[in-house]
Amino acid sequence: MKFRELFAKEGLSLDRLRTLVLVDEAGSIAAAAPDDRNRQSLFSRQINELERFFPVALKRMHGRTVQLTHAGRELALIARQYLHELDNFRRHCASLPPEVSLAAGDSLLQWLVLPNLPQVRADTPEFVWHLHNEQNADIGRSLLEQSLDFGLLRTDLVRHRLDSQPLGSFGYRLFVPRALGPAAAKLPLARALAELPIATQGDDTLFQRRLVEILATKRWPLNARLYCDSFSHVVQAIESGAYAGILPDYMSRSASLSEAHTLPLTGAFDDLRRHIVLAWNPQRLAKQPILEKARAALAKHLSQSKR
Repeated sequence: MKFRELFAKEGLSLDRLRTLVLVDEAGSIAAAAPDDRNRQSLFSRQINELERFFPVALKRMHGRTVQLTHAGRELALIARQYLHELDNFRRHCASLPPEVSLAAGDSLLQWLVLPNLPQVRADTPEFVWHLHNEQNADIGRSLLEQSLDFGLLRTDLVRHRLDSQPLGSFGYRLFVPRALGPAAAKLPLARALAELPIATQGDDTLFQRRLVEILATKRWPLNARLYCDSFSHVVQAIESGAYAGILPDYMSRSASLSEAHTLPLTGAFDDLRRHIVLAWNPQRLAKQPILEKARAALAKHLSQSKR
């Protein structure tokens, strides 16, 4: 009988597989059930039962936390895909609208995706959209694991086994608010970076590290007076009138920055330019052909927005 061994003993269930996925996504049993010792004990017991079923070690101690082993993460990947397909089948049978997920960094979501959602929705009125703010590394991993439909990534971060379509590229500009005075707007770039109070991304980002390297090569000082976790915070700092700020050039289309004077970062700064693609896992689209309609809409409208 087919699958006979899978039903020869107890221990395998949808609930236990779901627990494994939750622990995998959280990183540990404690993180999957914070401040709930009873639930943590339940999760540990359920994973123990899966270990006896297969049998293989699915978890291990790491310091004071219980994390999944390589085999545990591998099984969690299988379970996630299996549960996702079951849920899609359930939604289809219940005549519920199809769902599609898209992940990108915070600034791309706010300044590229959200402004173009009306056009995307007009082409895909049947979909329920889920937008996620994620780091590039997490987006690539989620696409490979098929827990995410689409992601916006830098070209150099598209992993093997993923398909992608170029959307365009962006560089950076220095935005100088009118509140800093007319003299500030007339400064050349080198003096503006050295003399104006500058807001920029935090110093532990790839962008900021590369910016500092370029400035050091040119021997240009940077009068950084405010470090922010995101470009959205830099925008707010510029809006306050107290700071000039370095931002992606596509943000010049923002109404809130329309009156700011801008100086493009060109020449040596072209190394900061980022090429963005729409990425997806072809296996996921093969399983859900309806996602092709969402892919076409995203490629059409997001690429137009970057021209």
